[in-house]
Amino acid sequence: MPFKDNHEKKKAFYGTAAAVAGILILAVAEWICHRRVPFMMDDLWYATNLKTDQTLQGLGDVLESQLWHFMNWGGRCVTHGILQLTLMSGELAADILNLAATLLLGWMVCVTAGWRKPFCFLCASSLIVALNANVKMSMFWQAGTVNYVYSSVWILAFLWPWLRQVEKPESGSLPLVNLWILPLGLMAGWSNENMGPASLLTALAATVYLVKGQKRKACAWMVSGMGTCLLGSILVVAAPGNFVRASAVEKLPFGEWLYERFFSMLRAGADYLFPSAVLLAAVLLFWTVCLKGRLRPAQWMLLALAVLSYGAMALSPHYPDRATFGTMTVCAALSLSVLKDILEKKRAMGIYAGGMAFCYWVYAIYVVSVLR
Repeated sequence: MPFKDNHEKKKAFYGTAAAVAGILILAVAEWICHRRVPFMMDDLWYATNLKTDQTLQGLGDVLESQLWHFMNWGGRCVTHGILQLTLMSGELAADILNLAATLLLGWMVCVTAGWRKPFCFLCASSLIVALNANVKMSMFWQAGTVNYVYSSVWILAFLWPWLRQVEKPESGSLPLVNLWILPLGLMAGWSNENMGPASLLTALAATVYLVKGQKRKACAWMVSGMGTCLLGSILVVAAPGNFVRASAVEKLPFGEWLYERFFSMLRAGADYLFPSAVLLAAVLLFWTVCLKGRLRPAQWMLLALAVLSYGAMALSPHYPDRATFGTMTVCAALSLSVLKDILEKKRAMGIYAGGMAFCYWVYAIYVVSVLR
């Protein structure tokens, strides 16, 4: 038996080493890609004081810009304010922050999936690229990186206490959660028009489950967190700038508008999110049909978040491919959470999981290597 134990230890060591090497190689490839993609398009506009059209000089210009933005352009003041700060820092500093945010997002996917291992981190980092409908505009364009990568980090961080609580209702609250949940809730709600309200509804559903299903008393942080998330969601959706922009768009007859919305949602689901949906469906079917497993409460939360964030875009006049980034990230987290359960129940599937991870990793490396 000692020989078998040593063999298992060697396998675990080599597997961990391979995962760490893969993470580092992908991070280097992403860094090179960040350096290759300059500030462009909307970045050039947001690098100015939006009210005066002068180059940003300091925090005062950012605050003045976002007040104008809120009143005349749209409600995404948190993400666009952070965008302006990164633009002021210069391309090198922005690229460092972007890579750090991308790595942090990979880790938050692991935390959300409840699987904090190098192999999961490699899978998460690869899937964020491989399943992405528009890698350049959501991860390497500066405006897209802040709008989607950064916001996904704090949205997952906001929902983590609820995920943890529904998984282990008897566990205590996280340290100082009553303090840090307040800004996270505001940022999550004020991030973008689909993920913010979807996060609020998911947190509300989890709270109802704990109170009604588990007979737990709602904690103060749950109420305050949902409160600030609600405030953020109202601010991003009801900003006067949204209506100013909407008034400039040509109004379609109801029939044409309905067709446009249907086609836009169909294209997002059957095109942009199709790779994410295929992976998620595969692991869900294997877990529930082949292994007779059942989804855990936290997994139902993630599934609800994915469906809500996708469905919320039915109200948007436009559903660009990069806007599916948040939903794709949630699908990746749920897929990895279910994969963890599969491997715990059927260890022989490890070789197939490793092969899948390798394929996604190779494709991710290819995508960031050829991106210009």
